[in-house]
Amino acid sequence: MRTIASARALLIDPQDRVLLMRLAAGRISLPQTGAAARPTFWVTPGGSLADGEAFEAALVREIREETGLRLETPGRWVWTGEKALSRDGERVLTVARVYAQRVAAFDPVPLDLTAEERDSFRGFRWWSADAIAASPERFVPRDLARLLRDLLAGRWPSEPLAIEV
Repeated sequence: MRTIASARALLIDPQDRVLLMRLAAGRISLPQTGAAARPTFWVTPGGSLADGEAFEAALVREIREETGLRLETPGRWVWTGEKALSRDGERVLTVARVYAQRVAAFDPVPLDLTAEERDSFRGFRWWSADAIAASPERFVPRDLARLLRDLLAGRWPSEPLAIEV
């Protein structure tokens, strides 16, 4: 099984909100209508590593491309998530590292999205942990509100936590 590695950023503003991007998932068939729907979900910005690229370098590059923000450092590696899934008919293992840091609130502007990213991108929003917990929307990771609350309460892991994505 092929592995796809990615680096993601948990950007936390002074109001304890995290920047998330809304993406549309792949098309699913709606049996009653025969139409195709694209369910959406919220995820931390970031993306796949290029060949030979380190996680930290990929994170800095992806955040600039997706949000326009130029990070000086990738931040602190806090979480790791792995998930086996089917991508374009191929079984793959996705491995994501999530890095967290405080940033000033800003209005994200995508600078350089791939065609696939442009097709699925639906926007950005700054979310509080309470708003995430109260929302019926889907978030990745699934337990984002609790995980974020732990960090905001000063419970930063000494080693990256394995999380469910």
